Amino acid sequence: MNSNIFLPGLEAFVVTKSCVEDGSYQLHLELEREPHSCPCCEQRTEKVHDYRVQKIQHQHIFGRPTTLFYRKRRYVCENEACRKRFYEDNSMVERYQRQSVEYKQAMGIELIHGKNFKDVASRFGTSPTTVMRRFDHISSSMLSETKQLPEIIAIDEYKGDAGGEKYQTIIADPIERKPLDILKDRKKETVKEYLRKHGDNV
Repeated sequence: MNSNIFLPGLEAFVVTKSCVEDGSYQLHLELEREPHSCPCCEQRTEKVHDYRVQKIQHQHIFGRPTTLFYRKRRYVCENEACRKRFYEDNSMVERYQRQSVEYKQAMGIELIHGKNFKDVASRFGTSPTTVMRRFDHISSSMLSETKQLPEIIAIDEYKGDAGGEKYQTIIADPIERKPLDILKDRKKETVKEYLRKHGDNV
């Protein structure tokens, strides 16, 4: 039986089944069928070729670890000269990924707030290596090159075990509530040198 339940990050989906197994919350869901444009020839189509069920790790729901079973629809282009097969668009999971967008965003927030890799891994039911990869992604995609710091900054240490150092230092903007930079260690000399280069406004 379909459910009209709305959950963060899953608002566009129809929940077809929900259950609790071994302490984990499981949701079976799918999107409504709708016209899609072929990525090759751009012709619109509603013709379904087949389905695939994808298992996805999601953030906790109702205080329980949550796994999603997404019945993903694959369309086929009706243009006889094309016949391209392609999966439907969705906002829940990126291509070739096994964790939902919401899961990764929640993990990123934990990392930005200075939680160490082991604690975050335990909380999200994954490995420290996976968390470290997420940290590297955040570092490269969220942090732009800092030329000059704002007048007010926040400095905190981070237990990350990166580059042979047990702790790193996070420089953040407490007003805009966003990270600015990550230093290789927490040594005073490193912080002083960084402030000499970028801290004229501090």
